[in-house]
Amino acid sequence: MPPERGTAEQQRRSIAQINRTLRSILEAETLEHFFWVAGKVDRFYKSDRGHIYFDLVDGDLRIRCMLREEQSGDLSFELRNHLEIEIYGDIHFYERHAEAQINVLNARSLAAMPDDVSAIESLRAEGLFPPRRKAAPAHISRIGLITSRSSRAIGDFENAYQGAGDRAVLAPLTWQYVQLEGERAQQSILDGIVLLESQDEIDVIAIIRGGGRNPEMAVFDQLDILRAIARSSKFIVTGIGHQRDHCLADDFADHIAATPTAAATFLAQLCLRSAPALHASQAPRTYAEPIPPAAFEPPPFDAGPPPGYDAPPHEDDWSGRMVSPQPSPSRGYKLLAIALLLLAIAAVAFLGYAVLQSL
Repeated sequence: MPPERGTAEQQRRSIAQINRTLRSILEAETLEHFFWVAGKVDRFYKSDRGHIYFDLVDGDLRIRCMLREEQSGDLSFELRNHLEIEIYGDIHFYERHAEAQINVLNARSLAAMPDDVSAIESLRAEGLFPPRRKAAPAHISRIGLITSRSSRAIGDFENAYQGAGDRAVLAPLTWQYVQLEGERAQQSILDGIVLLESQDEIDVIAIIRGGGRNPEMAVFDQLDILRAIARSSKFIVTGIGHQRDHCLADDFADHIAATPTAAATFLAQLCLRSAPALHASQAPRTYAEPIPPAAFEPPPFDAGPPPGYDAPPHEDDWSGRMVSPQPSPSRGYKLLAIALLLLAIAAVAFLGYAVLQSL
């Protein structure tokens, strides 16, 4: 039985409304929810603008994908049809064609995965995989940071760390500069971890670096670095690359931050969270408790400044700082003033003589 006319009018929708509704429903659940997914490349196409379009196929199922030109330069392999890959991104919905596709931020060839698998199996045999993630410390006395001296992540980390918390409760930082690229990068990072591990006052070790191409990030997939992170007694935080980047070191860290900025914000929040507990652990002074008389005694006048203190000059010490009076005008200025005055008198006399002659 067809619906009544009034009811049918209320249920009428345009294609634009339907597509807009589908987009809002889908993207509310998927937009910026990043994930890895594997499949085979099909219908590969590269546009004139450099963007790459392809289907990711798994059996009889497929989904459309797009890799923008600015991200395609970060790939360490060449995309082509029938290649088994794993991509990282989120889902976007395009209203015009009512089509969902994956916006690809990173991709890696599954042909390059055996090294990762062998590393995981080696750590599994040593009892280090799956990793046993430690709980965050209740109080942070000091944070050790591993990064490159020239890394852009340093400024991003410091700005986010100081901006996210009260300086009175933020833990001080110890920077351990290492090489993040090149042949000596692996040993340099290992030495940095060992050095910070040996310092008792450090409760957290953060490994941070800015973004880079896949070959530059490969050092964080090395077996020795994974082993050092897994065996560390400190709470390990990684903030490596951009949000789209992923390395095996992230899988073994106690906390994974998407960026160095996110790592700084997380650590600042840990410090703020431990601040109330720190103050509560200090026994409050009661009104009945006598205050030591020495607290009211002023320091002796002959007591010098504490060691390392450079006292500023006293405001009433004017020795050597008396300002001399301004010098009087020079003789040249006086002569110039007299000449100008005489010229003015002569001009007035000439004008008066001219007026008398005209009468």
